[in-house]
Amino acid sequence: MENRFRIDDDDLGVDLTESRVTLADDGVIDAVIVAQRVPAAADWTESPPRLRFRDVPLRFDGATFGATVDDDLLDEHDIAFWLEGSDDVHGVLSLRAGDLLRFVGTTHVSGEPTAWRLDVAIAFGGSRRSPSV
Repeated sequence: MENRFRIDDDDLGVDLTESRVTLADDGVIDAVIVAQRVPAAADWTESPPRLRFRDVPLRFDGATFGATVDDDLLDEHDIAFWLEGSDDVHGVLSLRAGDLLRFVGTTHVSGEPTAWRLDVAIAFGGSRRSPSV
C-alpha cells in the first residue's frame, strides 16, 4: 500500500519531508501527516492539510492494533485535522503490517455541513523500524 492523503476522491499525495511518525515501545503514537497539495475544494487556502495525532495509545482489540477516534479520545488526546485551523476528526486509526499507519474517517471543515471523507496512510520503519519517517 502506498502513502496517500485522500479527501473524498481527491488524492493529494503525502509530503514525506514534512510528515513524521514515531511509535513508542508502549504503543503510543505521535504523527503528523502532511499532504503535498491543497484540495480543489479548499481554494481559499495556500497551506496543504495535515492530520495530527499526539500521544495516542494504540491497543490490540483482538483483530487490529489501533484506536477508535471518537469524542472520548478527542477529549483526552491531541488529535486534529488542520486546514487554516483545527477541526475534529472521527474514525479508525490503525497500525498495519509493514509499519503502515492508516486513518479512515471524516471531518467537518470550517463548520461546513458536509463531512469530508479522509483516507490517510503513511509507511514508516518497516523491518528496520526507524524512529520516524
